[in-house]
Amino acid sequence: MFSKALFKQSCKANGVMWAIITVAVCLMLACLMLVSGSGSITELKDGISSSMVKSSIESEMEARAINYYLISSDSLESFDEAFSSAYQQALEGQMEPEQAQQIALVSGVTALNGYIQDYAQENEIAEGSVEMQELQGLVFYVININPVGFGTPETQADDNFNSFYEGFGVEAPTYDLAGILTGGDRESYRTQYAQRNCSIFLAGNMISESNIENIVTQLENFDITAEDYQNFTYTNDEGEEVSMFTGETGFVYINSLSNNTIVTFNARVEYEVGLGTDKEQAIQEITADLTGSFISTLPQNVSDSLMELGELDLYSITVGTIFFKMAGLLLPIIFIIMCSTNLIAGQVDSGSMAYVLSTSTKRKQVVFTQAIFLIVAIFVMFLLTTVTSMICLAVLNSADVSMGYGDLLLLNLGAFITLFAMSGICFFASCWFNRSKHATSLGGGLNMFFLVATILGLFGSHVLPSVVRIDSLNFFNYVTIISLFDVESILAGKTTFIWKWAILIAIGIVCYVVGAVKFKKKDLPL
Repeated sequence: MFSKALFKQSCKANGVMWAIITVAVCLMLACLMLVSGSGSITELKDGISSSMVKSSIESEMEARAINYYLISSDSLESFDEAFSSAYQQALEGQMEPEQAQQIALVSGVTALNGYIQDYAQENEIAEGSVEMQELQGLVFYVININPVGFGTPETQADDNFNSFYEGFGVEAPTYDLAGILTGGDRESYRTQYAQRNCSIFLAGNMISESNIENIVTQLENFDITAEDYQNFTYTNDEGEEVSMFTGETGFVYINSLSNNTIVTFNARVEYEVGLGTDKEQAIQEITADLTGSFISTLPQNVSDSLMELGELDLYSITVGTIFFKMAGLLLPIIFIIMCSTNLIAGQVDSGSMAYVLSTSTKRKQVVFTQAIFLIVAIFVMFLLTTVTSMICLAVLNSADVSMGYGDLLLLNLGAFITLFAMSGICFFASCWFNRSKHATSLGGGLNMFFLVATILGLFGSHVLPSVVRIDSLNFFNYVTIISLFDVESILAGKTTFIWKWAILIAIGIVCYVVGAVKFKKKDLPL
């Protein structure tokens, strides 16, 4: 069945071509893996991902700033109205100002607690939850009564006199409280007071260690670590690059962001209400507009595409899909087309097959030996690419590379199986026809069509984000056997690729067997 002499002859005839193509493929693979794995290929992804993350964080902070402001403003109004009413009634009852003040404070704190309970019930905030503690902390921090503990209205009022009224510009305890309560633009003052204090509360809350840990945990899906979060920077007034969301510089940035957001919010609400828009409707629309991240302000298809791009593993796509499924197959396919034609049809066409068969070598030995040579040549070629890829991965040893040794082994094996099926088609054509041009036209034409269809199909596949995807081109993925080389399944750790490999192996075996049978039975022009 096997002829050593014929095998050696095939090696001599095709060895130089095989060596050149093998070296070229290995060199191309090494360059691609080392260059793309050095980190440069991830810069685009990391830049987009960082922009999305920073935009989303700022959007969340702006949303919280407006929400904190509305809560602070409403709670201050509740406190102010209750305090003023109780204080005036106490004075009218001939009480001393100090005693009237204490009664008014109890009334004001009672109103605050009532506001907190109503807000919690309306927004389904459970008693004792983290959200409830945050709400209480905000309300009592802004009003500046007992910002640490939350006792009864009496104990809160006795703790210290609030700074809310001191902010009108007179110093305690000699100021005329009655005059403050009846004069001045109280609504404007409450607005400024709520804006200033809720911004300070937000900034302090966001740079706390517990909040930073929670945020980083939520950002794990974007591969953002605590160090990455700390490295989000902005340029301060001194021209220094400082942390945007952590430490003292983070406090300054978040405080400024909150103040600017609230100022813009109030100005726009006032403008819309002046035009006759309902205030609640204006608040909802402006809040949604101001707190939208960069991604959310884009058209839906564009924002979805950017999100996809930020989540892509570009290294795996470059090495796995672009090389092993396309670029890495091009030169081996050329070798298969030329070699398979030379092994059978080329020798029949040139007349050298008559010399081979005039010896003791039988047709079945010829076809079996030539098939073994072609398969072994492809196998050794991808054995060398496997070694090359393993060495390159070991050299990289980069955290940016998610691909493992097992993935590379399966990718090389998948490429070999794919080429085994394609070589079977070429070998079948070489056995079927007596003319080299006919064998090359059928076998080579089909295989080149499969490769071109795969390249076109890439632009329609879900490997690419929708911003560059042309869905209609996905049709080409259904007309090429290379699609059975399921790189996505391999890299995702699934087993779908196994049954697809079985189909490729079956195609290769059938083509080799049918081609061999045809060669043994056909009439040769000897």
